[in-house]
Amino acid sequence: MLEAVYSFHSHLCLILCLLIVLTYWRFADSKRRKAVLKYPPGPWNLPIFGYMPFLSINPYKQLEKLGKAYGSIFTIFLGKYRVIVLNDHNVIRDAYKEDAFSGRPDLNMLEVRNGGIRKGLVCSQGRVWMEQRKFTLRRLKDLGLGKHAMEGLIREELNELVDGIRYLNLHQISYFILNEMFPVWTRKQAGTPVNLLTRLQLAVLNALWKITCGERYNHDDNRLLNILKKTGADLADTQYTGPLLFLPWLVHIAPMLTRWKTFVSSITTVHQFLKRIIEAHKNSFRENTMRDFIDDYLEEIANTKDRNSSFYGSTGEHSLLITLLDLFMAGGDTTSTTLYWAFLYMILYQNVQKKVQNEIDNVLGRFPPSLEHRKRMPYTEATIKEILRKSSLVPLGLFHSTTDHTNFFGYDIPKDTVIIANLHNCHNNRNYWTDPENFRPERFIGDDGNPKKYNAFMPFSTGKRVCPGESLARDELFLFFVGLLQHFTFTVDPSNSAPTEKPKIGIVLSPKPFTVIATERF
Repeated sequence: MLEAVYSFHSHLCLILCLLIVLTYWRFADSKRRKAVLKYPPGPWNLPIFGYMPFLSINPYKQLEKLGKAYGSIFTIFLGKYRVIVLNDHNVIRDAYKEDAFSGRPDLNMLEVRNGGIRKGLVCSQGRVWMEQRKFTLRRLKDLGLGKHAMEGLIREELNELVDGIRYLNLHQISYFILNEMFPVWTRKQAGTPVNLLTRLQLAVLNALWKITCGERYNHDDNRLLNILKKTGADLADTQYTGPLLFLPWLVHIAPMLTRWKTFVSSITTVHQFLKRIIEAHKNSFRENTMRDFIDDYLEEIANTKDRNSSFYGSTGEHSLLITLLDLFMAGGDTTSTTLYWAFLYMILYQNVQKKVQNEIDNVLGRFPPSLEHRKRMPYTEATIKEILRKSSLVPLGLFHSTTDHTNFFGYDIPKDTVIIANLHNCHNNRNYWTDPENFRPERFIGDDGNPKKYNAFMPFSTGKRVCPGESLARDELFLFFVGLLQHFTFTVDPSNSAPTEKPKIGIVLSPKPFTVIATERF
């Protein structure tokens, strides 16, 4: 018995000695490297966890505080990953125009999203990214993106959106009249509360989805609404899943706490939905008869002979799935969430809503909005820009990584370093913006009445990996925003608690759920 105890203690001492030696070696090696390489400064980090335990529920605000202490370029560790934070618009623009900063980090959670392969538009890099981006933008443009035909598709969705809200109001009016005729019935409050988010999601998605897969969905399609709810809620809830990006081993220690199964379930649901669409296209595919983007992509796969291409064989089919996932999430979530913010600000700032409507009445009257009207509506354009600035939808942007060792502003940045751009700070830095906490569209109008530009304004990021859907997003924001305000005045729903500007924290900052009262203007 004593021999066993002695043996155990001997092994324990040996293990401890080895740990001490390894720790010392790592510390000495780190000191040696720092003597040779000059990294950006940064705070103290914990072993294993890095700076992760010190990040608040609003990480972008915590990074803003660190920027005040360590400057516009600083280092933190998140788990095992070295992370360089860019906290100023000038350094972000300088970095993101360089090839060395155009990569995407190899993070486990993103691999699960993509089925274990780094394909598509968002998470790929190098040749794969260049191939997919070039093909996708060219083919979508050929199918109508950025052209008059696309504007027509957006207006079709706008008309259905307007009709849907009118139907709710008409139904409520009929109910009110019956109550007057038969006062025994319980009277409901005049004015129907409208949940704009779900209606906006389907309208925005349909405009892109029509040229992507040749389909559009009814605005009350419950199946698709449930899928959009999963992508918007489960996948963006980084309060729980966020740490898994850098601490993937937490899945095995606290699977319930991290909501890993929910994340995987959401991804699986969306994958299955998209696979059914692809399979239907494969079964009805005819050469030289291209109906939509998926047909074009399938033809590209069939014609690709280069085994190293991201379009080759089964690799190409998987690339198609992930590219559709990227388009689906961008088309159904980010733009609709921005519009959701837009109408939150309109019900909270009635004076701004009134000014926008006055400009709409003066320029459009009752004629439908067109993109040609944009240059004649400076206040409306300024309001949309202020919505983008104030909401800062993706506060830390999409993470980049370095594709090679590089020297930046005198600092050494190794290959495969994660790069985070604090776009929220760019839009709220008091050294650059006057009263950034206030919603004030006039800041985007110069003294001469022309649009005023700001280098710190980058809602779609910047550089080589600027959002490929920026042009479509801007068109949709203008047409849906103007079209709805032309027909309705939006006010706070008195039957619910007053909405707040405080966001729901996630990869995408979204408003906390609210409903509105939409009153017809004519």
